[in-house]
Amino acid sequence: MRIGIISNTDSFIPFTYTLAAQGLQVYVFFSPSPDQFVNQRVAAFVQQTNISFTEEKNTEQDVYQWLKKGNYDVCFILGYSWLIRLDRLKNNTTLLFNIHFGPLPGFRGPVPVFWQLKKGINSVGLTIHRLSEKFDDGPVVWMKESPNLSHYNYQSVNDLLSQLCVEGVFFILRLLMQRMPLPYIDTTNMVMEYQNRPGLKDVLINWEEMDASEICNLVRACNPWNKGALSFFKGQEVKLMDAVIIGDTDARQLPAGTIVSDQQCINIYCRDAKIINVNTLFFNNAFLPAYFVKTVGLVNGENFG
Repeated sequence: MRIGIISNTDSFIPFTYTLAAQGLQVYVFFSPSPDQFVNQRVAAFVQQTNISFTEEKNTEQDVYQWLKKGNYDVCFILGYSWLIRLDRLKNNTTLLFNIHFGPLPGFRGPVPVFWQLKKGINSVGLTIHRLSEKFDDGPVVWMKESPNLSHYNYQSVNDLLSQLCVEGVFFILRLLMQRMPLPYIDTTNMVMEYQNRPGLKDVLINWEEMDASEICNLVRACNPWNKGALSFFKGQEVKLMDAVIIGDTDARQLPAGTIVSDQQCINIYCRDAKIINVNTLFFNNAFLPAYFVKTVGLVNGENFG
């Protein structure tokens, strides 16, 4: 069986490695990422494994030529930024599946991991579906969920889902090899939502409206790709890179965002009278441990806004 993989992220590496280790014929089509570290990881992986590798140069033509010439039995797409037009592949018999790092149809969009963490849902998940004429659309073949643990952040969830999708890929391949029909999951009664790529308002802490748990969820969703959730201190950007609720307070009512401790860590008062503990900030283009925050004026009684 000839298996194609189309991606612009290093998240394809775990299941690709597993497929190759099983002796299957694997062919990778890679669209370079804006993140050079990702490109370096992919280059190192390909060199180490000697997997057939094609790098995209022309986004209008290359992927279609690669699919037509490859004569693949099945192709998995993970993180590819461009909509593949099926009308340009009318005579191609390759079965195309998209791997989406979010439950569908509730988390359609380009950055589903961010929104799963920000919304604080109980489980994070992924979906594999047949490719269609629309992004994140088409019959769902396989879904998987895992508990949303309190220590997870954006990167760790992406790493988790890249491991979990190995199970889904092998599930589909086993059925195809045994010439068994694919079991489609009925999603017609599920809520369909589309989340855009996060903008400024989506990564900004609103101390007056967000409670402590919402702030902690946002911090996890923004770390490490945004270096934390955004706030301001005396007109300057500051980002919270970690946050955890440490309890309620008996203190008098304070403005939300007030620092109530500035010792070895920062404790911040939230609108629901809960205190969050922060150990690391990103400030003035530098990572700042909480035990040094006094040096920049972040002291007891000051406010984030």
